[in-house]
Amino acid sequence: MKAFIQKWGITLYILSLSGHLYGQILGDKFITLQFVTKALLLPILILFIIAQDAFVKSPKHKWLIIMALFGSFLGDVLLTYPDFFILGMVAFMTTHVFNIIMFNKINGIGQPKTKKLIVFTFILSAFCVLIYYKLQSAMGNLIYPILVYMILISTSALYTVRASLNAKANKIADLFWTPGMLFFITSDAVLAFNKFCWSTQSPIDNIGLVTMATYAIAQMLLVKGFQLYFAK
Repeated sequence: MKAFIQKWGITLYILSLSGHLYGQILGDKFITLQFVTKALLLPILILFIIAQDAFVKSPKHKWLIIMALFGSFLGDVLLTYPDFFILGMVAFMTTHVFNIIMFNKINGIGQPKTKKLIVFTFILSAFCVLIYYKLQSAMGNLIYPILVYMILISTSALYTVRASLNAKANKIADLFWTPGMLFFITSDAVLAFNKFCWSTQSPIDNIGLVTMATYAIAQMLLVKGFQLYFAK
């Protein structure tokens, strides 16, 4: 079983994602297919990273990754139900908190600032300001927990940039972790704009495909990055 997950884990993940996206295209009659395939995504990634031989030999803080992925799993399930939107967002907040701690373990806060980090800080700060001014009236009181969420995910992205200062992780951070977090941010931004703006003013057909595809790519890039990091 372990060897099977090692070899075919990512393939199973892509198949489950494909099933979910196809279910979205088919519509609400296939809501069960959508739910099951979405709920399977994160458990597949968790099994995949745990099955890696290098994972067993890695430091104890490796379990921060599992906690982050489990938070995303809870978020995926909870956000299926509109009444649990806040709880789902809190679950994803825990994902970003654990990711921040993990990336800090890889490269601590004592590292000097770089131009790349300064540029990313400016861009992500501008992004949070944009979310606030564009959606504050539509979100009402939800704007504040959502801003906290955006600050957390932006901080997680900045820590991936800082992780690139680690000689062991620089290529991995540049090719997997930072792009992964940018896909994550893109997914959440599309979700927020659609939920609080587009869906009421000018609905976009199948926008959920964009949200889910970018989110799934984000999680896969992050996990592949951790797989390579542990192997090194």
